[in-house]
Amino acid sequence: MKCDRCEKEATVHLTQVMNGQMQKMHLCADCAKELGVNEESGFTISDILLGKGATAPLSSTRSSVCDACGLTLVKFRKTGRLGCPACYQAFERELLPILRSMHHAQEHEGRCPKNREHTLGLRNRQEELEAQLDQAVTNEDYERAAELRDELRRLEENRA
Repeated sequence: MKCDRCEKEATVHLTQVMNGQMQKMHLCADCAKELGVNEESGFTISDILLGKGATAPLSSTRSSVCDACGLTLVKFRKTGRLGCPACYQAFERELLPILRSMHHAQEHEGRCPKNREHTLGLRNRQEELEAQLDQAVTNEDYERAAELRDELRRLEENRA
């Protein structure tokens, strides 16, 4: 198993349970020593992920409190958990480097492969048109139903 911070072989394996959630971290001897894992004072995985530890001085020039939920930057650094969606903007400066190092990106790309996005979009549009067609027939709006039928046919021709 490789180190979560570098590509060396991991020799130190950490497990932490917080609020019923298990988090694991694997480190090589050098990274473990650099992070002070052998210290008796203890630490949390969030201390390691955040880099300096929960007690390090904060370097942020922005507000260190989320306006929406009241979470402080100190508490976030201590727990490693955000309080609400607005925290992402409140602590953006601190989060971007963490997200980049953990996920090798800072934006979520989605679960769908890119080549399937177009297909799913067409399928969703077809379902919408079919529902509108059913409603037009129910309302006896036959002109609108004919337009929707023609649009459905064009959509099916484009898929093929």
